[in-house]
Amino acid sequence: MDIPWGYIQRHFDWLGHVAEGVCIAAVVALLFMVIASRRLALIIGLAFAIGHFHGREKRDFEISAKLPPPHLEGYEMWRWSWDQATDFWPVALVLACVIVALLPKRRRKPGNSDD
Repeated sequence: MDIPWGYIQRHFDWLGHVAEGVCIAAVVALLFMVIASRRLALIIGLAFAIGHFHGREKRDFEISAKLPPPHLEGYEMWRWSWDQATDFWPVALVLACVIVALLPKRRRKPGNSDD
């Protein structure tokens, strides 16, 4: 069986990054479970993984654009290449959605208006 690795790399590279982000989040969460609740440790791990991918793609952009230090233009994500953007945004969106799902639900008390 000949697996079309080129096709997979061109069209599903982002999915591999999502899986990598989940693995990074799991490792960091396991480390934080020693000092935090399971839910908080998972949120910390997911946030760490999102930050990791942002830093990695920012660095890739800085290198590809040959930016001189301090590399502040690297934060201009609209200047990133399509590959850099599709490496970061799917990971960030999927992991951020998991964070939102893990957040405790706010309960409204009767008669309490926060609006």
